[in-house]
Amino acid sequence: MEIDKSYSMINKSKLIIVTILYFMVNLLCNNIVSQTENTYENLLVLYVNEDYKNCFNKSLKYTVKDKTKKDPLPYLFASKASYEMSQDHKYTEEFPKARKTALSYAAKYRKKDKEYLFKEDAEEFINDFKINIVEELENYLQEGTDKTYSKAVGLTKKTCDIDPEDIGAKLLYSIICTITKNKTNAKEYLKLCIPKLEEYEKNKFSLKYMTESQQLFLRYAIMEYTKYYKEKDAAKSKKMMEYGKPLFYEENDFSKIEYNMDYKFLFDDFK
Repeated sequence: MEIDKSYSMINKSKLIIVTILYFMVNLLCNNIVSQTENTYENLLVLYVNEDYKNCFNKSLKYTVKDKTKKDPLPYLFASKASYEMSQDHKYTEEFPKARKTALSYAAKYRKKDKEYLFKEDAEEFINDFKINIVEELENYLQEGTDKTYSKAVGLTKKTCDIDPEDIGAKLLYSIICTITKNKTNAKEYLKLCIPKLEEYEKNKFSLKYMTESQQLFLRYAIMEYTKYYKEKDAAKSKKMMEYGKPLFYEENDFSKIEYNMDYKFLFDDFK
């Protein structure tokens, strides 16, 4: 047992060292420096070592200090640590709003990292977080009450904030704003989506450049938009489905999400 324990500790130490080296190489290769030239290895070690509470608390201290509050990484680590705590019941009593906090700091991180210079360090986390969010949104919209629509509006807007390149999230936000009578935001966000949707209609390879969560949000948003307008404006519904047909109607080699027939069935209803 003692040997097994020592072996486990050695492996964990190696993992921490490898992760730190990868992180530092990534910074150098991308010519990335924070405002203070701090690479925050201490936060990385805490996170890799699953010391999420200390990682979160130390990250917060950096976000309020004048010298480091403009650096993106403390916000990213605060989000990642908080998210991990939201997944473990042992933190529920002390951090009852950990998931909400994780979402908030993910949005703050992305706002600080406008050029997405730390993409290599953030993308996988944000992708996984958003996949989790889609499931929550599906439940809210399926319930379809004023309360759940209100929650869905806020959650979708935050999703747009943590991944500004996600057209599907923007489209979903637009349709939920329409449902909740916020016509101004609905029109504004739909206007942002149309040019990209027109590109997708002409190029089935567009999926290649999307993350898994972006693909998931896009398919879900197009279908929700279609269902909402199907009786109100069939032509508008059909056009929206045509935007996504090259991507989702049939199996696509660049798809990162599991293919199902739902999109095809909904599209074929217009024939």
